[in-house]
Amino acid sequence: MLQFKWIVQKMTRVTAFCAMFLLIPMMFLSTIDVSLRKAFSVTIPGTMELSSYMLALFILLGLSYTHQRRAHVRVTLLLDFFPPKVKVSIETFLHILSLVMLVVLIKEGWIIALEETTVSDMLRIPQNPFRMALVVGCCTFALEIVVDIAENLQKLRGK
Repeated sequence: MLQFKWIVQKMTRVTAFCAMFLLIPMMFLSTIDVSLRKAFSVTIPGTMELSSYMLALFILLGLSYTHQRRAHVRVTLLLDFFPPKVKVSIETFLHILSLVMLVVLIKEGWIIALEETTVSDMLRIPQNPFRMALVVGCCTFALEIVVDIAENLQKLRGK
């Protein structure tokens, strides 16, 4: 279990670092585009298109890292009133529901990504790799959920 968790965490960090490195070109591209627009009334063609693609990649590849670090928004108002075993049971059930949803997203995302033949409007960038990012992001997120389910089951067994 520990080795599986270590491998999943390593994969999550790799996808998160890939996502982080997308922010640098997105930031420079947007800054240069705004500066040129203000100073010379000239824009860089496709800036909005590229920025939106990079932002989508950043979000999709960063989901699992956010979950791993428990940095997502959680409302635990009702959970705080339950005893620890009930709380862990509810969290496990919710993780299983999340895993089912992610499996559906992975399956459908894979099908859509393989069938995708369109290109972007301005720069003619194929959309297939961006659709595949959904699959990669959801896969790492699903693996993080599996780790959480396994840890919760160990807590329920009392180990």
